[in-house]
Amino acid sequence: MNFDNEFLNRIKIILGDEYDDFISSLSNEKITSLRINSLKRNTDGNKDARTVLSDDGTRFTTDIKWEPYGYIYTEGYPGKHPLHEAGAYYIQEPSAMSPVHYLAPAPGEKILDLCAAPGGKSTQIASYMKGEGILVSNEIDKKRAQILSLNMERCAVANALVTNMEPGKLSEIFEGYFDKILVDAPCSGEGMFRKNDEAIENWSTENVSLCSKRQTDILKDAVKMLAPGGRLVYSTCTFAPEEDEYQAAKLLSMGLKPVKVDLFEDMVSGDIENLKKVLLNCENLIEDKEFVDNLPQYISDDIKICSGRLWPHKVKGEGHFFAVFEKEGEITKGTKLYGINGRIREAGKAELKLFSEFADGFLSDKGKKLKGTPFMMGDQLYLAPEGMPGIGGITVMRPGLHLGTVKNNRFEPSHSLALTLSKEDVNYSYELVDDADNDDKEKNSRKAMEFIGGMSFRIPDLTKGWYLMTAYGYSLGWAKYAGGVLKNHYPKGLRIYT
Repeated sequence: MNFDNEFLNRIKIILGDEYDDFISSLSNEKITSLRINSLKRNTDGNKDARTVLSDDGTRFTTDIKWEPYGYIYTEGYPGKHPLHEAGAYYIQEPSAMSPVHYLAPAPGEKILDLCAAPGGKSTQIASYMKGEGILVSNEIDKKRAQILSLNMERCAVANALVTNMEPGKLSEIFEGYFDKILVDAPCSGEGMFRKNDEAIENWSTENVSLCSKRQTDILKDAVKMLAPGGRLVYSTCTFAPEEDEYQAAKLLSMGLKPVKVDLFEDMVSGDIENLKKVLLNCENLIEDKEFVDNLPQYISDDIKICSGRLWPHKVKGEGHFFAVFEKEGEITKGTKLYGINGRIREAGKAELKLFSEFADGFLSDKGKKLKGTPFMMGDQLYLAPEGMPGIGGITVMRPGLHLGTVKNNRFEPSHSLALTLSKEDVNYSYELVDDADNDDKEKNSRKAMEFIGGMSFRIPDLTKGWYLMTAYGYSLGWAKYAGGVLKNHYPKGLRIYT
């Protein structure tokens, strides 16, 4: 690895005697880990996802202390397993799971993930919410917002509004609305150097400065959207104090209050002295250096109690920073719709009749108990979660749960609906794994991967209609049975050919 000398100089100033340990850690193998998706249900009595992966060669070594469903592994290829496409887990770096722990999401809350792509932290937040409340997951870049939307679908998140908005535009609509906000800000990516060569190549002091200015602007909008009594967690995957402690100081200057955090073993507190050391000994990257010079002494103590740094030579993970704040006031709970954009208008009788006919034929009594308001966007039927705000004036990628398509006087269920359901929610299902105890691991998942690749199956004597296709008991997609064939309805754009 070839690092910019200025970067090395800055790190040496911050770490002192620990510098050599840090540099050595960057030559170590990157940490691989995943988070089991608690939203994804296996009701078939089969093995859970972690057990299936273990049987298929993934070697789990360590639990992640700050995420009860997080596990480090050293062998195997869970990203190529059919359960990955089923949304049974999300491959996520350990340190990146820490900010959501301190956000402490809960069912029924209104939560914003402001810089959400590709979706690791949003799907993690959703798992804590257990399908109750409103999650707005926003991403300013359209292509990344599309990836975010697909990951929310894969992980069976039904109570989310995925948006593609500039923070400033979003704050005009949602002023004082959210109980909790996560700002995992775009940054210089120093904490990802061990796993991302491109981040090393793109590093410069100018980029650190640019990121710092952008982060301050984003945080101003985030504070505007935070409800009185609400909690805001700011995080980055960088070590640069201009992007870490400086932004924490900015949030304190905006009137937020520090929240004392209990750090896990080997985490260390943030420290405003990191910033002062860099400004004193390196190129001045902050235009308002006067702001730093005039910080009151108590700011230093506030930052220490509310923030944490994760260094790769200390924790089993990459570099990360987080800081936790609250706004003065008291949270007012309530699920009523946000009025500025009006209410979601329910779908018409004709569309609902077609969906009801599908539900009566293919969903069980349990599966019919979907909560929310059905509404149409073009020929697409969605289910808005209870309390979802109106979407007028918002660029929306995914407004709640996509139920399916209504056209030509018929209803076709969506891939999203399949991934949200479990075997007990439907009248007809088909298990693709022939023998989960077979010693031939490749044979176990072969049929499931063939389904993901678009293959249909000729099978005799099934009842005509829609089938929820499952792998190891986890829902994977739809097939429709007619004429002795289970016709594959796995979306063409998601198919993986092996």
